[in-house]
Amino acid sequence: MNLNSKMTVSDLITTHPSAMDVFIKRKMLCIGCPTETFHTLEDAARINGIALKALMKELRRAINAQVKSGTVNISASTISSDDGTA
Repeated sequence: MNLNSKMTVSDLITTHPSAMDVFIKRKMLCIGCPTETFHTLEDAARINGIALKALMKELRRAINAQVKSGTVNISASTISSDDGTA
């Protein structure tokens, strides 16, 4: 799964649990919220007044750390950007 701003919060945290840390550190109430199943990362950034580019950068960093630690066995291609925020 490619990380992009159109994916839902739920899809992201299901695939990359380490992304939860980013939401928690930013005090975003997305984790466990009923809307996480249909709110996109773009929606979450807008609703919380956070720059999308900064959020995506932090999420990529968290996913990279997860991959390097071996917590999840995914290829590096799953963290590429297709939304122009690389």
